Amino acid sequence: MNRFVLLPVLLAAAAHAGAAARIAQEMPPPGLYRIDLDSKMEEKVGKNGYAIHSRTDGGSGDESTRSVIAGRDSGTRVVKGGAPLTQCIKAGPPAIPPAFAKGMCKTQSTSRTAEGLVQVAACPSGKLTLRVRRLDEKTWEYITDTDMSSGTTPNLDGTRTMLEMAARGASTAAERAQAAKALAELPGAQAKLDQERVQAEAALQQALAAARTPQEAALVRQAMARIHGQVPRQVHARTTLTRIADNCSTS
Repeated sequence: MNRFVLLPVLLAAAAHAGAAARIAQEMPPPGLYRIDLDSKMEEKVGKNGYAIHSRTDGGSGDESTRSVIAGRDSGTRVVKGGAPLTQCIKAGPPAIPPAFAKGMCKTQSTSRTAEGLVQVAACPSGKLTLRVRRLDEKTWEYITDTDMSSGTTPNLDGTRTMLEMAARGASTAAERAQAAKALAELPGAQAKLDQERVQAEAALQQALAAARTPQEAALVRQAMARIHGQVPRQVHARTTLTRIADNCSTS
């Protein structure tokens, strides 16, 4: 989840075209960067909440995950990476990221503080705050906090926007074709998601009717709220970009 969801937002969000020209010195210049990730997702529903903490070592690609669900600790699990995790930042005008694309999130403010850049946006899933700070000559830190407490029913609109951008502007013809194919299949995926939600709601209504105690009924209602994105949920993510080369080895 980290690499697919977090990286496009973390690496691109601060490159919003309107802000980048004003705070260029705080943004990583073109080059090749090692990416280290540290994220935590929390859903707070009393004793039945959960927290998932993930870390990715950019040097090895190893990813460790630890979850605590309803008080039960899974312990740390490590998945070995096949290669270092890197990101190529190219020269030229920055692309508008999916999080701030038209019809998605609305940028509410962009400001500079002693700590660096701070950008706040209102999104369908909640409030997103991005902080960018230059740690030294070769290292930048991106921190995002997403408050999904005011979320709405989940859908694939964000995925659609990302695929549309990739279909138009991916760096290779193969990547553009792959994005176009996925985009064509998206309506079917959305229909399946909607159907599964209807089935889940029907099952939950039956479970609510059969609940034998107030506690059981409360759990069912929490599950109903969850499938509509109405359960308080926060995501905190820190991405560190460390410059390892002036030029990218691949393009």
